[in-house]
Amino acid sequence: MRHYLIWSVLLCCSAGLVACGSDSAVPPPPQADATWQSALVPGSAEHPDPVLARVRELERAGAVRDVVVLESFPVQIRLRAGAQTLAELQAMPRKGVVDPSVPPPGP
Repeated sequence: MRHYLIWSVLLCCSAGLVACGSDSAVPPPPQADATWQSALVPGSAEHPDPVLARVRELERAGAVRDVVVLESFPVQIRLRAGAQTLAELQAMPRKGVVDPSVPPPGP
C-alpha cells in the first residue's frame, strides 16, 4: 500500500510539472513571409568565402532561412530571403564566378 501512495505522489508531481511546462516561453517558429523568395546565390572562389560568411551572419540574424550549401566550386547557396537581402547578396563582389550579364571579351 505504501508503494502505491509513493507512486501516486510521484505521478501527480510529474503530471504537474508537465502541465506547467506546456506553456513555455519558447516562441513558435517564425512564419514564412509572403515577400520571401527562393534563390540560388553563387559563392566566391576566395577562401574563406565572404558570400558564404555573410549568408551565415544573415541566417543567425533571422534574415535568411532554409540555407543549403551545394558542393561545387565555388559553392552555390540555395536559400530563402527577402528581396532586399537577396539584392545585397547578389551585389557582393566575387572572384572566379562568370557573370552572365557581361559579354565575353572580343578578339
